Amino acid sequence: MGQLVALGHAERTVIAWEAAGRLHRLHRGVYAVGHRKLTWYSRCWAAVLAAEPDEAAPWRAVASHNSAAYLWGLLRFTPDVMHVTAPTRRRANRRFVVHFSSILAEEDRAVREGFPVTAVPRTLLDLAIRARPEQLEGYLERAEDRELLDVRALEDVLARAGGHRGRGRLGQALAIYRPDPAFTRSKFERRFRRAVIAAGLAAP
Repeated sequence: MGQLVALGHAERTVIAWEAAGRLHRLHRGVYAVGHRKLTWYSRCWAAVLAAEPDEAAPWRAVASHNSAAYLWGLLRFTPDVMHVTAPTRRRANRRFVVHFSSILAEEDRAVREGFPVTAVPRTLLDLAIRARPEQLEGYLERAEDRELLDVRALEDVLARAGGHRGRGRLGQALAIYRPDPAFTRSKFERRFRRAVIAAGLAAP
């Protein structure tokens, strides 16, 4: 509703439109105009808007976790549940999940395809909470394939992650990307090295 009011429409006009069926309520204060046949992107944007804090909050809500991973191209399939990170505690909507974070550094936020999202390093940190080791390695490989992998930025996010539950897993998965004089760190050599170690053999 705030966007329509900001465009110059009176609040009573917006309420009348809703009563006439021109606006379809998706979440509190969030409406679809004209119809409910929404794309995944529309539903994601609606979740971000629904999680928006008041004006006094230090930063705005962002798409995060699986939602951000899909927007960055790290997931092959659209996630069923939307995930949003916000600076103020709000009751999670049953149609999307709100994660609370009192601090989200400027470098942890980005814009992707017009969406406010967590930056790639922070997205990987959040994914590491639930991802299996091989899944997390896959996310890192896809980030590298898309030229989104910045090892220094990942080290930075780990350094300020504190007690974040994904910190240890991401740090372990990132170990193979750290400088190692024992081998040349091309993508295929890293994959071969992982396969050898997974097979229980000595690391080359």
